Amino acid sequence: MRFFDRALVDGRSIRVRSTERSDGDFSVGGVGPELEARRRAVVDRPWVWLSQVHGDVCLDVDELGIETVHGSPADASLTCQTDIALSIQTADCVPIALWSEDGVIAAVHAGWRGLEVGVIDAAVLSMRERTSEPLSAVIGPSIGPECYEFGEADLVRLERRFGSGVRSNTSTGRPALDVRAGVRSELARLGVSIEVDDAVCTACAGDFFSHRARSENERQATVIWIEES
Repeated sequence: MRFFDRALVDGRSIRVRSTERSDGDFSVGGVGPELEARRRAVVDRPWVWLSQVHGDVCLDVDELGIETVHGSPADASLTCQTDIALSIQTADCVPIALWSEDGVIAAVHAGWRGLEVGVIDAAVLSMRERTSEPLSAVIGPSIGPECYEFGEADLVRLERRFGSGVRSNTSTGRPALDVRAGVRSELARLGVSIEVDDAVCTACAGDFFSHRARSENERQATVIWIEES
């Protein structure tokens, strides 16, 4: 498991955890006692989880209620509550944990489709409706360009929007997408400070599940919550 802890100005702390293969399967299709036990082993509080659809919807847990948000079709969620954890499940897409200095947190699932339709923008704008404080981010493990061969037409379109940094090459020299570069570009445009950019590749590192490289159905989780002082 990968760990990130960060103190807030009011004495509380941000906690971010990204699981690995050895921590087990966190795919939401297997909701039940075993999954709940794995979640509680990461952080012992209720998890907010979504039915991720590669879209641009960010749900406000405080406004809608945790039971309404559970399993809803969306790719980001946010809260100010300190007794729940926000989660994203991935097996190559980019998980992003966001927070403000006064304790608004969000979790974002950003594959290339979600990146293109504006899921990061939606999450950040939703957070800024709740706070004027600076925003920070942890970018979790995802597929690297060395393993992400990509179609030229889609690559050209994404390059026009997110800059030349998204164009790369695979380890065999084929055109590739650097989706993490797109995420970095979007966060910079939105004024979000990146505190951690985890560059491990889920496709070629055996410690992670990968849908693209190994057609695996299992998922790792990235989780963010607020720890009281």
